[in-house]
Amino acid sequence: MIKTLLLLLAVSPRLYAGAVHHDLAARLAPAANTLAVTDTVTFQEPAAEFVFSLHPGLAPAVKDGVVLELLPPQAAASYGINFSSDALQLDTYRVKPAKPAKSFTLEYSGVINHPLGEQAEEYARSFSETPGLISEKGCYLSGASGWYPLFKDTLVTYDLKTSLPAPYLSVAGGARASHAVSGAGSASAWEAGEPQDEINLVCGKYTEYSRLGPDAQYYAFLLKPDEDLARKYLEAADKYTGFYSELLGAYPYPKFALVENFWETGYGMPSFTLLGPSVIRLPFILNTSYPHEILHNWWGNGVFVDYAKGNWCEGLTTYLADYLIAENRGKGAEYRATTLRKYAAYVGEEKDFPLTEFRSRRSSASEAVGYGKSLMFYHMLRNLLGDEKFKAGLRAFYAGNRFRAASFDELRAAFERQTGRGRLAGFFDQWLNRAGAPQLLLKDIRTDRSDQEYTLVFTLAQTQEGPLYNLAVPVLLYLDGVAEPRRKVLNLSTREEVFHYAVPARILRLEVDPDFDLFRRLDPLESPPALALLLGAKKPAIVLPPGSERPAWAAFAAAWNKDKDNAPLVTEDAAAPAGPYWALGAENPLAAGIEKSLETYGARFSSASVTLGGREFARADHTFVLAAYAGSGPAGLVVSGSTAALSLLTVKLPHYGKYSWLVFDAAMTSVATGLWQAARSPLAAEFVPGVSPARMPGARAPLAPLPSLFSSARLGADVTALAALPGGRGPGSTGLKKAAALITEAFEKAGLKPFQPGPPPPQDKASRKRSYFLAQQGQPANLTGLVQGTAKPEEYLVLAAHYDHLAPVKGLSFPGADDNASGVALLLELARYYAAHPQKRTILFAAFDGEEEGRKGSKAFVERLGPGLRQKLNAALNFDTVGRLGAGKILALGSSSSDKWVHIFRGAGFVTGAEYALVKEDLDASDQASFIEQGVPAVQFFSGANADYHKITDTADKIDLAGLVKQAEFAKEIIDYLAGDAPFITRPSGAAPAKSSAGPARRVTTGLVPDFTYQGEGVRAQAITPGSPLDQAGVKPGSVITELNGRAITGLKDYSEALKLLTPGDKVPLTILDPSPRTIEIVLK
Repeated sequence: MIKTLLLLLAVSPRLYAGAVHHDLAARLAPAANTLAVTDTVTFQEPAAEFVFSLHPGLAPAVKDGVVLELLPPQAAASYGINFSSDALQLDTYRVKPAKPAKSFTLEYSGVINHPLGEQAEEYARSFSETPGLISEKGCYLSGASGWYPLFKDTLVTYDLKTSLPAPYLSVAGGARASHAVSGAGSASAWEAGEPQDEINLVCGKYTEYSRLGPDAQYYAFLLKPDEDLARKYLEAADKYTGFYSELLGAYPYPKFALVENFWETGYGMPSFTLLGPSVIRLPFILNTSYPHEILHNWWGNGVFVDYAKGNWCEGLTTYLADYLIAENRGKGAEYRATTLRKYAAYVGEEKDFPLTEFRSRRSSASEAVGYGKSLMFYHMLRNLLGDEKFKAGLRAFYAGNRFRAASFDELRAAFERQTGRGRLAGFFDQWLNRAGAPQLLLKDIRTDRSDQEYTLVFTLAQTQEGPLYNLAVPVLLYLDGVAEPRRKVLNLSTREEVFHYAVPARILRLEVDPDFDLFRRLDPLESPPALALLLGAKKPAIVLPPGSERPAWAAFAAAWNKDKDNAPLVTEDAAAPAGPYWALGAENPLAAGIEKSLETYGARFSSASVTLGGREFARADHTFVLAAYAGSGPAGLVVSGSTAALSLLTVKLPHYGKYSWLVFDAAMTSVATGLWQAARSPLAAEFVPGVSPARMPGARAPLAPLPSLFSSARLGADVTALAALPGGRGPGSTGLKKAAALITEAFEKAGLKPFQPGPPPPQDKASRKRSYFLAQQGQPANLTGLVQGTAKPEEYLVLAAHYDHLAPVKGLSFPGADDNASGVALLLELARYYAAHPQKRTILFAAFDGEEEGRKGSKAFVERLGPGLRQKLNAALNFDTVGRLGAGKILALGSSSSDKWVHIFRGAGFVTGAEYALVKEDLDASDQASFIEQGVPAVQFFSGANADYHKITDTADKIDLAGLVKQAEFAKEIIDYLAGDAPFITRPSGAAPAKSSAGPARRVTTGLVPDFTYQGEGVRAQAITPGSPLDQAGVKPGSVITELNGRAITGLKDYSEALKLLTPGDKVPLTILDPSPRTIEIVLK
């Protein structure tokens, strides 16, 4: 088990010639805190005596002439991951049979009831734990409890029969061989034929859910009935066990169970995980902590840990779960940077230790080494070997050590099967057996130019005290006129080394380890101020404010102060302390100085609001936690408009160390987080003043792509088919009719039922096809189909995308891949999924015609529904121009149509990890506006504007298929909520919904690609189209247009309306901020 408490001594793999078998019958009485057990213990060879340990007070007894004697107390070595307090002192016994025997039977009973205790070895972490507990709320028994006889240096197999009063159920490792429930209680039998390092038993007042998958039987045991929650966990278990089975080897157990604990935990046992009641209901757990616990069935519970030689498994599990998920989301470099920043923040010289001395997480410092440094060790090993050899080494390690204890020695042997014996000795030695980390210095940089080439000379140095490292240092060279930077790996094994490079183009920038691929101690300039610097600080000061709110802040400080060995100094002194400190309250004399220092990072402060990350938050409704550099060190500022709820913040704050700033609402729910932009790295140099090429982080493919319910291949095929239609999909064209036929066929193949308001359509095949067309001949051809709801079929969610595009111009047709073959492809993929997975409400799929002609199709559709049917629509999601997501955010246009969108999108973001932005400005750019105008809440999914909009260059080869999959997964979370049994979301406010603007369509362009996430006054340029009027005028991305042709521009709608009044060739004045205001003239195209 990955809490693995080997109570007698650290294990050595060579001692596991065989396992001890326990045949247990356990009767538990939760209300009385007791258990009674009969255990027949069987060894593989006869012995004259047996020595074991057992929980004190259980009064064991033996029969048939067997002698049992109590031995003097023995010290217990406790190594584990989940449980990290001192081990429970057990009683030790000796059994002497009348003659050498293989087995004996033991009977014992008594109380096991150790109240939860909290460990808080450091300011940033605290844990609640117990070695064993039987209570009215449930039971928790592990090897640490000593609830069964523990023998030195042995693994176990077992048959366990449990008996519990109603309404309790038991869960243990292995397969459930039998299970019976009656009015009196439950009786279950659990069989573990695979060797394990301990026996775990939990019980509770569970509601049970199950699902049979291809790799195992899956269970969810919940203390509160919740079918939807159970379904999500069962689906995720199936998904991740299949994923890791393919990556590493077959799942080692016959079942996997999610078990809800009665206190907050995150434990991974063989074949089940024990998660706390709040933890399992956090939306992001499904794709973060849950796969981590599933993976522990391979690492820690499939291959056991030889703790005497160091805990290799937590770093490996984190790398292949938490990190790999981040890498799949394009956040690998960010995750590595955060890991290195935690090490720099929490691990001083006095707290550092070699990886071979890591046993379990006992503090933030031990976590930064045992999880963080270990994670980076595996990342560097992967970089050294390459992905395929790294994966082969993982599989070999698992196959060769399954159900055995293993150490870093066995790990190295497995990887050396890929490299040759002994080839990794130096690498393993320098990263495992030493404390500390290398530090890098870039110096003595110079460039030169000859007739034929440019030269670059620089020195790299290791500046850490102590031994040198043999390092493979990644370096990027940015060259003028070359799209991709040159990537090199430099070998550095001396104190310093000079490197020379000759290149054919002017050198713009040099970067050393820009993506944080090396484990090293970061320079402070590489780390923006983050809360970890304060949470990991030694005895930080807390400065209380004056005034009437001081008692609330004093209580906050007292509740936060849990680490008695690192207690902060609470003071009311108005002077800034010499070391790290927290300033509490807006009235604090230190607050103004901290706020002023943060303006350099783009933060803005007024008496009424705070602006962070381009978003403005009212002070009255929010709590702000801000990290800064002030004076001689880090400083934190906490200000709140909800001081009565501060007690809720004390529990949450220690888990946000990687961020620079946090915003919480009045209920202390996180609404925004962010990281300040780091100062210029001392490991980078720029050589041409005023020319700074855009950073291009390494675009490395993930070690293994995560499985998805949605297919990038199908999405790509649909986009290509629609974009390749000859002549395009203009109004009334042959191409448009062919597109309609493709969509209709896809709807039918998926199994959608036809939909139209009024009498049901005929069901013969020919008329069935016609029934997909809602409008009459000569009107827009809207294609519709539905998946009927299982519980509320008369309530609807609409999913929509328009399939029309532009008519040819001068013989040139428009492919319209992004606009909007991408949206149609996403609609069809969702239709395939939901046809096989109906929801409680009916889902109506609509492919609209006439969007490019003023939303003719969607307007006709919504109007024809009539007021009665419109009232039965919960909401509408419109997918329009979703094919160019890249590294950008999913944009939601029309989010002001319901005040619930912010919460719904936040939940989807938590589950999927996808970044999004709500655009609340009222725009009538697409079909969601037709719903909003009729009082139905609706949003448009949008991947952002690009230079190919409404051009012949909008082709299928430019579509980001991975981005479409990401949006499908994101949309699924929203659809599941809206089509479930939650109440209807709020309707658009106001008696008269906004109507679409009249007037001509836009005929001109400035070349501005708008930043839809910008929330200030004006329109900010995300990009400028090359060769456009703005590009020719020298306008750069990030500039903000505030006035166009004498008209004030407050937002995107003003900008669009102003352009509609102009024609190509017009010379117009334009005012921009970049950052100071200036007015220029451009000629429109």
